[in-house]
Amino acid sequence: MPKDNELTLLSDDEIVNFITKGYHIIEPFLPKKFHTEIYKKLESLPTNPGDRIYKVVPDLQKIYSNNAVIRVLTSLLGNKYSEASHKHCHKNHPGTRSQMWHQDSLNIPALLDGNNRFPDHIKSVLVMYYPQDVESNMGPTALIPGSHLFKSAPDRNASHGNFRDQVIATLKAGSLLVLHFDIWHAGTANTSNKIRYMIKYLFERKHESKKPSWNHNSSENQRILERLEKDEAAAIQRSLIPKRNYLRMKMWNNIAGDAALKYEYHDKWAGAWPKPNNILL
Repeated sequence: MPKDNELTLLSDDEIVNFITKGYHIIEPFLPKKFHTEIYKKLESLPTNPGDRIYKVVPDLQKIYSNNAVIRVLTSLLGNKYSEASHKHCHKNHPGTRSQMWHQDSLNIPALLDGNNRFPDHIKSVLVMYYPQDVESNMGPTALIPGSHLFKSAPDRNASHGNFRDQVIATLKAGSLLVLHFDIWHAGTANTSNKIRYMIKYLFERKHESKKPSWNHNSSENQRILERLEKDEAAAIQRSLIPKRNYLRMKMWNNIAGDAALKYEYHDKWAGAWPKPNNILL
């Protein structure tokens, strides 16, 4: 068993899970009393401190300097990553209505490469910290698994209601939800009598990886390739399976460096022209 101060990186399967679904949950690793004190400090704030949240609640830095978080961010973003100055404390009051489905804004100066989305890479991740238990009626965050892979996802997603394959993040106090920056998500309605706090952070890749920054086992390559091609994320994406698989593979290869997998994309529409008697008019 690893010691408490050792950095146990994510496994190949955990990386595939993130590529496929677009999120990873970090279970609580600090005493519940710690999170209760954070909650009390947030309740005492007269205004939202925005990017200055560390200055008014300095104990929050203990979360992101912990190996439980570092192991995940290192595995996803490489051995060198940075924490953006942008932060936001969401205060979800009882009676708050559901948000529309959305991807987070690109109008943040810290984002890399001209504020683009990267459905074939992991350039940035959102990390959402919840200092209290989040029950199903407290406005939990909802996600559409796999939606980070489709750069051209139509804005009409925003006006839809429940998706069959959506995930509702009901979590224990102290949990962190790590998201690919481009995933479609929404805060749901708070019908409880409790305030739900969530503090959002942004972490970014600084350098391209020359080799996997996670615990990679090359002997598992064939099985990993099969998972990237076959694992389901959301049934609504089945009509886009060739594109989905292509983007999954590119994402793996972009972060794996010299451990890239061989993958050939086949254009099913290429080939001989249809014969005239088979053309529908």
